[in-house]
Amino acid sequence: MGTIQTTTGLVTGLDIAGLVDKLMEISSAGRDALQERTDALLEKEVAIATLGSLVYSTKVSVLALGNAQNYKAQKATSSNSNALSATLSGTPANGTYEFTPLQTVQTQKYLSSGFKSTTEALGAGSISVRFGDNVERAASLSLINGGAGFTRGSIRIGDRSGAVATIDLSTARSVDDVLGAINNETGINVTASTRDGKIVLTDNTGQTAANLTVSEVSRGRTAASLGLSGIDTASDVGVGSDIYGLFGDLDLDYLNDGAGVAVSSVLPDIEYTLRDGTTGTIDFSPLNSGESDDTVQKVIDRIESDSDGKLQVEIAADGRRLTVTDTTEGTVETTLTALNDSTALADLGLDTASVDGVIIGDRILGGLRTVSLSSLNGGQGFGELGTIQLTDRSGASAMVDLSGAETLEGLVEAISAAGVGIRAQINAAANGIELIDTSGGTDGNLIIADADETNTATKLQIAADEDASTVNSGDLHLQIISRSTRLSALNGGAGIANGRFTIADSTGRKASVTVNSSAMSTVGDVIDAINRLGINVAAEVNATGDGILLRDTGGGAGTLAVSEGSSTTAANLGLLKKATTVEGEEQTEQQIDGSMTYTITIDANDTLDDLQEKINDLGAGFSASVLSDGSVRPWRMSLVSDRAGLAGSMVVDTSQVGFDFAVSSEAQDALLAYGAASTVSSALLVTSNNNTFNNLVDGMSLTIGEATGGTVSVTVSTSYTKLKVAAESFVENYNLFREQYNELTAYDAAEQKGSLLTGDLTVMRMEMELTSLATGTFHVDGQYILLEQVGICFEEDGTLSFNETVFDAAIAYDPEAMETLFTAKDIGVAGRFTALIERLASSEKDSLLSRRLEAMDSRIADSEERIKRMNTSLERERTRLLTSLYNMEIAVSKIQSNLDALDSIQWITDQYRAKK
Repeated sequence: MGTIQTTTGLVTGLDIAGLVDKLMEISSAGRDALQERTDALLEKEVAIATLGSLVYSTKVSVLALGNAQNYKAQKATSSNSNALSATLSGTPANGTYEFTPLQTVQTQKYLSSGFKSTTEALGAGSISVRFGDNVERAASLSLINGGAGFTRGSIRIGDRSGAVATIDLSTARSVDDVLGAINNETGINVTASTRDGKIVLTDNTGQTAANLTVSEVSRGRTAASLGLSGIDTASDVGVGSDIYGLFGDLDLDYLNDGAGVAVSSVLPDIEYTLRDGTTGTIDFSPLNSGESDDTVQKVIDRIESDSDGKLQVEIAADGRRLTVTDTTEGTVETTLTALNDSTALADLGLDTASVDGVIIGDRILGGLRTVSLSSLNGGQGFGELGTIQLTDRSGASAMVDLSGAETLEGLVEAISAAGVGIRAQINAAANGIELIDTSGGTDGNLIIADADETNTATKLQIAADEDASTVNSGDLHLQIISRSTRLSALNGGAGIANGRFTIADSTGRKASVTVNSSAMSTVGDVIDAINRLGINVAAEVNATGDGILLRDTGGGAGTLAVSEGSSTTAANLGLLKKATTVEGEEQTEQQIDGSMTYTITIDANDTLDDLQEKINDLGAGFSASVLSDGSVRPWRMSLVSDRAGLAGSMVVDTSQVGFDFAVSSEAQDALLAYGAASTVSSALLVTSNNNTFNNLVDGMSLTIGEATGGTVSVTVSTSYTKLKVAAESFVENYNLFREQYNELTAYDAAEQKGSLLTGDLTVMRMEMELTSLATGTFHVDGQYILLEQVGICFEEDGTLSFNETVFDAAIAYDPEAMETLFTAKDIGVAGRFTALIERLASSEKDSLLSRRLEAMDSRIADSEERIKRMNTSLERERTRLLTSLYNMEIAVSKIQSNLDALDSIQWITDQYRAKK
């Protein structure tokens, strides 16, 4: 059947659509009434659900009030947060702690000499930069006096003019701190230096009015602990007693100028043969257990126990070496031999020949401010030294026997004491020595020559015959990396990233090494892992003692190469380099030298800008910038370590270029005293490389902001902030419910009109039970049994109010009663409110609101189903009415057509009569 194309009847002119709409409006009355009731029910459901959610939102704050830990919460308050801030990471004991911020962390910075412009050519040459110790390695004062350490305090020094000064050493931690404090004192003219294990004072006044003296202050023991007590001499030089030597509890890491002692992890390290023919092995692998620090005494005990007491080990009288005595009798020579490629024997200085069953070891401990010669040349030393010939520029000449020198300091002293116009000193880079002509002569050359068969001057890199006043050895390569070096200490303390790298040898064989800090801790661990790969590559510490060397042993046509994985591990180890071909004594081989000394080659036409770019492109943990100071030669380069603190100390060598770098900021760790400023000399001193101290007080983190040198008090007390916030939140959330409840259940008496939920029994019950609980008594043990007693009060409009003053007073007066009120299981505020909230507004099926909402959902669903059916029926009714009216219109149209036909008919009789 076709559809009606117009809303008005074409024949009758009847408004069909309007008539149908009127009829449908009458028919739809029942459905519309049902829809209206359903919409009202939906609105009520939303309102009730909203009230339920507002009630339930109070549960979070109620639970916080019921959390016993919140009653034990603490806060840390600093008396000067700008100088020292404190945060809590645990639960330190309540009380007041006193600290003294002594110095903030400082990054090492160098500043170059000046240039006229940034575009002038620097000239060809090179500079080198590395992290790590220099040859003036300062000893920690905690290691002096056989490990007894240093008594902090003050000393009094008098120079020979009669001037006296008090030197405050209450914060000194290293021998450099002591020397610096004395040398920076302007009240006297005295220079402090070291000589092996002694402190030396030199009077510079040139006067004889008084003796050079050192005395204690206030009956202290500071001068005595430094070996300086009793100095009272008419000489210009006062030499203290020896305060530095080996002792049993000394960690092995301190030996060999920080190179330590490398022991095998699983196999014996030493084989011995005794005079009675007894043989055996010494196994240091238990020292690798990691359970405790390995010490000199543990080494001694191990040697003696593994030899059944037949080898007796002692610290030598000079405190610098070990001696081993074979207690057996016989004619066999006592020998100690290294096993399984272990370097422990050499590291302990015991790879020397015995005499009558006694082995006197080589020196394994440096000096107070110097390094052993054996630690130079990459840790290989220079072997046997002999005689050198010095000739100053005036022509004076002398022979110097260096065979007795064991330290670089001793070597410098021997040369300076030669009796000619040549003085030796540590060079500016502190990586070697420098010989300076002091004769004033200019006619002759400065000559340093070998005068023995061992070529001593050449080995020391000082052989020269030059028209110059100085000779610089350059880098003598202090060993800064050994098998014992911690991976975490590399790269200025930045360490090594965990990850994997792959090594390919010259024959094409490849293997990967995985470095994981949980399984590898030392450079030796990495070297061993590489050597276990089974490819034609051998790893070892390089000849310069500053990295890992990879040697290709395959002799293939390919190239030795290292490729990185997804980390920066190989780069961090210095191994992500191209191989070089090295001519050996027996064969030519490819090598990758992972030296961690960065050499920057400067071409003849390079400028400051070019040098800056080359340095920064290294990504080596230090950076360069160019600045101007406005002087005649204003342009300078600043070289800054990216690593803060002492671990980021750099050694910068500019001996191969025509300009200098001088230290403008010394690297230093932050220093904090655990104690008041007045008691710093007896306080515990701790350091940090980032101004933050996490382990000084358990559970407390401290950060120095300013090194004021004054006392900062940090008070740790119980903090009720979380409880107060929870109480305020509880009141706020409860009031949101109450305000919404008041609005939804309000009744306008004047209009005699209720609100959406007026008279709703469910919400009325919910409000009544909450009100009853909030205003009721909690039967707990303690003096607080009402909420109003702790500042949570019920108001006339049904809301709650929070009185902070009452709350603070209540918890201060009886915190235990407050805690009991809120936390008592099942009967406290938290327990009862939580139970009530769950019973009233939980999403579980058995809560009051859940049951009510479920019933409402059912009614709404039924109504919507009825409405759906009624809509279908009404649609059929509309179609029926439209069809009926359409059919009527057709019928009327047909009738109208018939009438028109009848009107057109003429009677035949009338026509016939007319013709008649």
